[in-house]
Amino acid sequence: MRADNPIPREIADKQLVAYNAHNLDDFCHLFADDAQLIELPSMNTFAQGIGEIRAFYQERFSHPELHCEVHLTMDIGRFAIDRETVYGLPGDNIEAVAIYEVVDHKIVKVFFIRD
Repeated sequence: MRADNPIPREIADKQLVAYNAHNLDDFCHLFADDAQLIELPSMNTFAQGIGEIRAFYQERFSHPELHCEVHLTMDIGRFAIDRETVYGLPGDNIEAVAIYEVVDHKIVKVFFIRD
């Protein structure tokens, strides 16, 4: 697939590194102040703004075994798309697709499709 804009992939890759390192400051630095985390297909916004995003991931990062493995990537325009598995949370592993919308070098929205 042709990458017209390499910036979204670079930002998605950086957030994955920060996520797997449980580095909350580096992770949150990649998000716009008014970013949103949105579930698909319901379009439910479960975190709005960097404060809610920070709180959501602070809880996640408290699980020492937490890590994410990306199996497949795709990029188009301002979107970086990852097929991933999240390990280390209570319960089963999470199979998901994450769609990162990046504007001006910041993640403005993440859409999640979960199995």
